[in-house]
Amino acid sequence: MTEKRIRVADFTFSVTGRSFLGFLMHSGAFQNFFTEAEADFSIVSDLSEAEVLQSGTYSGRKVCYEISFEGIDCSFGTAGESIYFDMKSPDKASTLVLLWTPGDVTVKATDGDYSPSMSRFGLWMAVNMLCIPRKCAAIHSSVNVCNGAAVMFLGESGTGKSTHTRLLRERYPEMHLLNDDSPFVRVMDDGRTLVYGSPWSGKTPCYRQEKWPLKAMVRLSQAPYNRMAVLPPLQAIGAMLPSCPPAFGYVEVTSDMICSLVSDVVSSVSLYHLECLPDTAAAELSYNTVFGTDRRSVDNA
Repeated sequence: MTEKRIRVADFTFSVTGRSFLGFLMHSGAFQNFFTEAEADFSIVSDLSEAEVLQSGTYSGRKVCYEISFEGIDCSFGTAGESIYFDMKSPDKASTLVLLWTPGDVTVKATDGDYSPSMSRFGLWMAVNMLCIPRKCAAIHSSVNVCNGAAVMFLGESGTGKSTHTRLLRERYPEMHLLNDDSPFVRVMDDGRTLVYGSPWSGKTPCYRQEKWPLKAMVRLSQAPYNRMAVLPPLQAIGAMLPSCPPAFGYVEVTSDMICSLVSDVVSSVSLYHLECLPDTAAAELSYNTVFGTDRRSVDNA
């Protein structure tokens, strides 16, 4: 096996590389996303790790953003005319590097024996690199579907997104979960905004190959009361941006692409701020506001 193809957000990605392919085949998350369709983009693992790490382009890279998870150190920035992303294994014995020239349909990657965590996050970054010029990206959120449309709940980790969407589904059984961490939002050529399930869903295994029109977004914050209001456009942009892939905001070209996506989304979809308790009353408030009324501010404090 030298290649697998996955379909995310109605784009097909050809994937190669020992670690990427091994991860795809052993992760049940991708079962509904394999396809034989013609590839739109390629993630090609044909770079020598040693040669990349020793190259002048990589050693002269400009680090713009850094993050760590599970002992893996990551950085994002520019390397010559390319955007790079790298991940160093916890023992620092290996480094997975992605290289992408904005606008290209191929992300190049080093070929090595990388852990499932590195492969999973590397694939996620590569897919986002290739999607963002087409006004499409993963948005950190939990998404419910109801009445033929999706509602995205945004917020920092720990603000109660998963709890709120669960309370909604318990109160309104006609709802179902589309994704609990990393759905993809795409603005179509005709101006419609669609939200897609994906093979990345955080701690909740929900990997649906589905797409739905995006009806609304709701940014959550904890409060000792329940109150909800629609945000004006500038505040809506500010509320959505933190849920986009964070690294992209630190390099000018990708930052411009993210801002273009967000501006188009909030121009066609309402974004609400929900200050709430983790209770059924908050779920009823968000349901009635999005699906039942057109009032600009309601509460049940």
